[in-house]
Order: sequence, then structure tokens, then C-alpha cells
Amino acid sequence: MRRGELWIYNPHGSPRRRPIILISSDGINESPRPWLVAAELLDSDPLDILAVTIPGHGWVHAGNIGRIYRGWLAERIGQVDEDTLERVDTALRAALDL
Repeated sequence: MRRGELWIYNPHGSPRRRPIILISSDGINESPRPWLVAAELLDSDPLDILAVTIPGHGWVHAGNIGRIYRGWLAERIGQVDEDTLERVDTALRAALDL
């Protein structure tokens, strides 16, 4: 698992499958830790300065990040390119004042 990968997240017992982007560091993603940091992909532009388009997959909002359980990642559906990941990083730095 790598930062910037796109996955389908399917919590156990939930019929809802949702696309997410991994935003935790590769050190965390490659560790045995059960919890990762991600953001859900949205179908439409939330019309916010903290939103970044994910070509072919929707939008991510840097103010909508959370913890996800690694065991509920169901299917890898892609990887963002370096330019898109840099835009996500910029939005995260703005959202978190880093």
C-alpha cells in the first residue's frame, strides 16, 4: 500500500462501499498498523478551495479526512499521479495549517 492509492473501502457489516484515497505516510501504510488515514472521494465538486479533482474518480476534500481500518480495504482501484498528489498535499497543508 502506498500514499495516493485509491481503494474501495467496505466496512464489515455495511452495504456501503466507498472510494477513498490513502493519505497516511508510506511508513504507516507499509507497517503492520491496523489503522490508516484516508479521505473519501466525492462524486461531485464540493465547490471549496480545499477540494482537489481526482481525474476519473471524482473529488477529495482535504477537510474530510479520517481513520480507516486496513482490513476493510476491499479493492485497489488506482493511483493518483505525482501532480495530483502534490495538489492533495497542498490542500492538506492548508486545511491543517502545516
